Amino acid sequence: MKLPVLSHLLGCYFHQDWPEEYFDSAEALRNMLVDEPREMHVAGVREIDEVLGFNFSEKALEHLLVQEIGCFFAPDSEGLDYAGWLRKIREVLADGLPQC
Repeated sequence: MKLPVLSHLLGCYFHQDWPEEYFDSAEALRNMLVDEPREMHVAGVREIDEVLGFNFSEKALEHLLVQEIGCFFAPDSEGLDYAGWLRKIREVLADGLPQC
């Protein structure tokens, strides 16, 4: 499954050493919103919708995110499963930054 936008967003902001760069996942997400153009947010939402539409098992989502995308965030650290965490990321990307 080709997911170039999620590979970029999640692979860059939640790479293997992400806890050394960010205080928590919220800080990583804030940086993602600030650093990445709105077009990436929109494309990320589309790719998350595609992934969630397959109704993958938890194990399959873990494999996709960790092995194929290179995302090393453990959603259980926030009381979520992988699908729940992707829904959270989708919400953040869809809402974006407040317009000033």
